[in-house]
Amino acid sequence: MGAMPDPTLLSLRLNGPFSARGPDGAEIAGLSRRAQALLAILACQPDGRIERGLMADLLWSDRGEEQARASLRQELSVLRKALPADLLGANRQSLWLAPGRFTVLAAQGPFLEGFDLPSEGFEDWLRERRSLAEAPSAAPLPAPPRAQPSLAVLPFEELGGGGDMFADGVVEEITGALSRVHDFHVIARQSAFALPHPLPVPEAAHRLGADYIVEGSIRRAGERVRIAVQLVNGPDGRTLWSERFDDRLDDLFDLQDRIAARVAGQIAPRLRHAEIDRIASIPPGDRNAYALVLSALPHVWAHTRRDNAGALAILDQALAADPDYGPALAYKAWVLAQQASYVWSDDPTRDRAEALDLTRRAAGRVGDHAPSLVALGAAVSLVSPEIRLADSYIDRALAIDPNNAWGWLRRGWSRNYAGRTEEARRCFDRAEALSPLDPFLFNIAFGRAGSYLREDRFDLALAQLERGVALSPGSEWAHRTMAVVLYHLGRLDEAKAAVARLQKAYPGLTVARLLHSVGPTITGMHKGYFEALIASGLPEA
Repeated sequence: MGAMPDPTLLSLRLNGPFSARGPDGAEIAGLSRRAQALLAILACQPDGRIERGLMADLLWSDRGEEQARASLRQELSVLRKALPADLLGANRQSLWLAPGRFTVLAAQGPFLEGFDLPSEGFEDWLRERRSLAEAPSAAPLPAPPRAQPSLAVLPFEELGGGGDMFADGVVEEITGALSRVHDFHVIARQSAFALPHPLPVPEAAHRLGADYIVEGSIRRAGERVRIAVQLVNGPDGRTLWSERFDDRLDDLFDLQDRIAARVAGQIAPRLRHAEIDRIASIPPGDRNAYALVLSALPHVWAHTRRDNAGALAILDQALAADPDYGPALAYKAWVLAQQASYVWSDDPTRDRAEALDLTRRAAGRVGDHAPSLVALGAAVSLVSPEIRLADSYIDRALAIDPNNAWGWLRRGWSRNYAGRTEEARRCFDRAEALSPLDPFLFNIAFGRAGSYLREDRFDLALAQLERGVALSPGSEWAHRTMAVVLYHLGRLDEAKAAVARLQKAYPGLTVARLLHSVGPTITGMHKGYFEALIASGLPEA
């Protein structure tokens, strides 16, 4: 028998001059400088994966967002032809190198020796990687469980002068906005400003005791201002997220408020994702209630029966570890409400009652934790006609953290239930603007669809339903509303096909069972809802 082929498709040398070799050991010819930089950046990510927008910003930081993304698409098209098949993966959110199919060779010399690229973002990344390579290293220790992460906002670099302390004002507003989130501890601004500047991020994080660092720069040109912001992992200086914000210089205080809202709105969910990734490295038996609640969230977002049951099991573990942990109580109430409303429950009456009981228990224990308050509002609105009670939780959450995208999403649904459709759409728009890649983006689309359904604007409702299903194909319950909309558009055959898909996902489903499961607020979404389902083939009983 011959030797087994080497599964490694790509061998990279990053210390010393850059080199990329294929499975035959030959140098891969024709790689542009940016293609080489792209491969180096991916290889330095712990899982070989990076957010698509971040890569575009690193390689083309001198260009606008749309132009940078177009340049990245073109570069990927050329690069895929040069690399072995199935090595480089990409979707709308991320880029990655196939796990186990690439290796970084041990070599001597400076990191990417002699390498340069006309992009400020990449040059900043390269300087940081080189400083990490020169720093003394120690074997990493597993991260212990903790109550919540800590974050520090470092002074922003002001490029091109100004002299009016505008950058300091922006940092102060961002620090204040993040302090209201209550999902993490924000280190006082004066402590961050007292550090010597500049310091490598790992050293700054160590001195401040911060798990995560926010850093950035501000550039002004005439009446325009561009602010670049990064969320960085403190211990190793790895960039987790970056974004550029362009705006106009009008009233400086209003501008600072606008930027702080946009930055805080996007950093909070990014940090939540980073914490979920970190917790994945902790053995399940060593996770505390905080870690277990975060572990449950991806299952909550998935909106499938199986994942919802998985979230419930994890939250029960969190409550076994800490029976009075407010966020665990609040999220369990939300999960049980979803279980009933999306027809995943064998006893929806019991689950609705338990969800409401949990909201009452959690209400006095969540304090000012805005995400938990949103969860309470969601639970009440799904299983109870008490819209004012649901609104009281959501409004309190948004008073604490006005940049909470989930709060605006749930306020939009609450406005839908109350028939205030234009206001609902404004809430959904605000949620998406604050968190444009949110895991609940599909539910924002479904919320808009619900608002148009109430207005009998069926063509617009269908467009939003199709978008939501494309974003979350596992949300099979959405086919019930799809059937209603198609029926009212006169597309009866398609409506019947949607009901058939619904029955395949929910064997034995009838209108009677659906009425028994969905909450009272949902049944009022359209006067012809159930009649349309019956006409499209769903049995009454």
